[in-house]
Amino acid sequence: MNKIFKLTNCTAVLLLLVLSSCLKQNLGDYKPGSINDLSTSNSLKDAYTVNVDDILKLDGSVQGNGTITYQWSYYSVKDNAGVKKVVGNSAQLELKIDMETGPYFLVLETADTKTGVKGYKKIALTVKRFTSEGWLLLTWKDNKTNLSIVSSDNDVLKDFLRPSNDYSLNFKPQKLICINDWDKNSQPIVITTEQPNVYFLNHETFDILGDGDGVFPAGANLTLNHYGADIYNNSFYMWDKDGLVYDVSRKNPIDFPAGFDQPLTGNYKAGKNMVPVSSMFPIQAVFYDELHKGFIYQKMGEKAMVPFDVKPAKAAFDMNNFTDEVKFAGNGAADMSYVVGKNPAGDYRLYTMALNGALDTYPALAVDVLGFKDGGKPVFFTLSGKLPVLYYIVNNALYVYKISEKQSTLLYSFPVGESAAALSMLSGSPWFTAKDHPGVENRLGVAMNSGTEGIFYTFELGSTGDLKPGTNRNRIGGFDPILDIAYKMMK
Repeated sequence: MNKIFKLTNCTAVLLLLVLSSCLKQNLGDYKPGSINDLSTSNSLKDAYTVNVDDILKLDGSVQGNGTITYQWSYYSVKDNAGVKKVVGNSAQLELKIDMETGPYFLVLETADTKTGVKGYKKIALTVKRFTSEGWLLLTWKDNKTNLSIVSSDNDVLKDFLRPSNDYSLNFKPQKLICINDWDKNSQPIVITTEQPNVYFLNHETFDILGDGDGVFPAGANLTLNHYGADIYNNSFYMWDKDGLVYDVSRKNPIDFPAGFDQPLTGNYKAGKNMVPVSSMFPIQAVFYDELHKGFIYQKMGEKAMVPFDVKPAKAAFDMNNFTDEVKFAGNGAADMSYVVGKNPAGDYRLYTMALNGALDTYPALAVDVLGFKDGGKPVFFTLSGKLPVLYYIVNNALYVYKISEKQSTLLYSFPVGESAAALSMLSGSPWFTAKDHPGVENRLGVAMNSGTEGIFYTFELGSTGDLKPGTNRNRIGGFDPILDIAYKMMK
């Protein structure tokens, strides 16, 4: 159990004070200007951030002419009625943090029994868990899956995942998916494994809620190998071993998306890379059909996979004749969707698609030659959501490709002996912006491994997409070997 005596620097979201050391006076026969106000202790700050199971210790002592009475209480910011819970009646507060995570107001009310003067201080209190927000690191050691987390302040908690008796997670994981969504009640954390299987974890507690077998009706007898969500998470998707895709609309306020039934109709075999679409209309989701070597899509609200129209003469590439191996798909700046493909000769190319109006306008906009081969080594990609740039790691070095300039620039070379495992942008969304977190679209996370040690880097980005001048890199070692990373928002 931790003891908290220091102020954590919080953003001022929801943190307006109602009279910093202000007083509500009930003076009777006294004149307001003839007596001193009750001033709360200078040690009380305007805002505190605490973790569940911590103890918050505060001293609210005030000076007065008579006996001073005290009352500490708190209520949830989400509670418009402001129903408060009284938690103390003395100057010193020792508050065990056992409430649900979220924003609260902590209130100290004081009164001088001789003069009737009252004091009032309202403090913003953010309750979280150590695992509420930060970079999740998916690790694998001694045939066990685990998670570690690195907070925005570079605090570290290692190996906190506790598999249950029902779900031992002793199959090597492949991918970590963290759904950061506007719906606070439906943000599953997902781990896919080589078994293959899919495991669903509660976004806040990391309890293992179930695996892929439980999302289908009993007796379905399916082997599931992947999971995804459309960019606005209106629907969740699962793939079976034959490449058929199942979807379910989000209905239940839980982190376990049960209710999958029949696959989307059509003659196809979907690859694992789902191409994100910046809106759900008219196209809800796009996949690569490995059977026919082309892209297929699901129209909003329908249950079929269909190909795109015939390629116009001036289109940059053919959506229905795409022979590159799809290595990466993502959503970038200006609502563009991107695919990185590797052609049979081993060259990498970047394809730009405008999918918001794809039923009216052919979506294939541009093809850029990235100008490198991987030499048989893994390559990792991520996109900026605010600038037309692609970041990638190849041959142990981090590059940025500026799409408008059609040129790659070396940003950082990793030490000899370290090998790349994952690359990710701290991505934003309509409900998670730079106002909420200064690192959004300005910070890269990189996982490296050196022998049996996992190493996590963050890089700060400047306004042009290059590394920010000055101190722009942070390195933390000592993790188990890392397989994947994802950023987790506070629920």
